[in-house]
Amino acid sequence: MNNVSNQTSTVNTKRTVSDVKRTFFSTYPRPLNSIYRRVIDELLVELHLLVINQDFHYDPLFATGLTVAYGALMDGYKPADQREPILRAMCKALELEYERIQQDTRQWRSLDTNVPAQEVLEVLAGTREPVAGPLTAVRVTFDGIADNTNFKYSRMFALGLSSIVEQVGRAALLGDKDRQEKLQQICERLRIDSGKVKKDLDFFNAVIERIKRSKETIDELVQSDRRKREERAASQTG
Repeated sequence: MNNVSNQTSTVNTKRTVSDVKRTFFSTYPRPLNSIYRRVIDELLVELHLLVINQDFHYDPLFATGLTVAYGALMDGYKPADQREPILRAMCKALELEYERIQQDTRQWRSLDTNVPAQEVLEVLAGTREPVAGPLTAVRVTFDGIADNTNFKYSRMFALGLSSIVEQVGRAALLGDKDRQEKLQQICERLRIDSGKVKKDLDFFNAVIERIKRSKETIDELVQSDRRKREERAASQTG
């Protein structure tokens, strides 16, 4: 498992949002579904402004958060087989490594596969020393974040951390309240404002809900238009 990178983003800070969008659309020239074009546009801007920040350091929690965010935002995109190419194009435009992001996400979202979930939570919270293996890398990553006074917090990081705690907490049979308390405890260990994390998670969930409502509205309009065409066709042949 990759540890926290000591190397800042390789993105040329002179690159602009326009440069990023130009690279994305040249890499992925196919038309985008209407309601998702704005989603992708805003995500590109948010990520660009993050990765060009001099304090940004790639870590597996950012990778997990990006994967989680993209999956939720693009849920229902059709054709479904284009979701991966779109994400690849986004990563290329942002000069992020797609394969590394996928690998780190898989590894961090499988922490409780061979280790009891409760033990994983204790290591995440810093109340237990990990044995050799994946959890050792988790401790190194978390120590690096906690010790970095210039750590660049982001909504992607919050989503990654929350998704892992949520998954492992459920595996440990923790209720909603206990999972929230565990997330707060881990935030304290990382010296991150848990209130800000909660605010960012609430904001993201609200965005997902708006996208869902927009998609439902469009689906209803499409179905209504289809019914009208079928009715006109039936009347003409009747």
